[in-house]
Amino acid sequence: MDLNSNLVTTEWLNDHLGDDSLVILDATLKKRPDGSLIDPPINAIPGAQEFNYDTEICDQSTDLPHMLPPIDQFEKAAHRLGIGPNTLVVCYDALNVFCSPRAWWMFKAMGHDKVVVLDGGLPKWIAEKRPLQNGFSPSTGIGSFKASYRSEWVRSATQVLESIDKPDSQTIDARSYGRFNATEPEPRPGMKGGRIPGSACLPFNELLDQGCFKSKSEIRSILEKTFNPSATETIFSCGSGVTASILALAADECGYGQLSVYDGSWAEWGNRDDLPYES
Repeated sequence: MDLNSNLVTTEWLNDHLGDDSLVILDATLKKRPDGSLIDPPINAIPGAQEFNYDTEICDQSTDLPHMLPPIDQFEKAAHRLGIGPNTLVVCYDALNVFCSPRAWWMFKAMGHDKVVVLDGGLPKWIAEKRPLQNGFSPSTGIGSFKASYRSEWVRSATQVLESIDKPDSQTIDARSYGRFNATEPEPRPGMKGGRIPGSACLPFNELLDQGCFKSKSEIRSILEKTFNPSATETIFSCGSGVTASILALAADECGYGQLSVYDGSWAEWGNRDDLPYES
């Protein structure tokens, strides 16, 4: 297993079920952007624990959806999940690779590099008739994870605003072209349409094929068509910081540096009257 990769295959995970150094997390979202509930998965990969960053492992002091939690809150959650400094964390979700990259990004931002995403997620695992269990496993024990916050992975609205006029900075939006151009409505009621000024659009699903990431060479070709070659910093945005993490994972996989996710994304930017926008 090449731990320099951000992805593992279903075959690899199947061969390593039960490894003491492995913690498997189901990071499926609990709610859709419009607020409706997502049916929780009935089955889980053996040994998987729930990683609920939608309503639990998130900043409880804001109305913005699933914002990155305070360092001590994340650390306590990691302890509960049995995660230590040498633990390899495998994240997956029930929507292929939709929610799990956000969990990957959270661990990166909190200083844990031994984190990967299961390519294809639970649907691919089930389609291949691999072993399942009913529900999630209980907490594995008390871990010894020590968070080390990496601010370079995270951007605030103020930082994004300051970056707009910087020639060496670019913002890439993972939403659909319709939402980016305000020709289709936002899923969150009352949210205005549009985009961050100067941003470019790269819908996250262009990097996927049948629920799995495309090959690294294909992804690199797609990124090269969108990225500004003179930019040394790339900020990813989307609706609420979930699909932006898909782009961040893919860009990191292809060797790009200076990558960050705008945590509040359009859920924050599009709801504030003091921030500029284009449509």
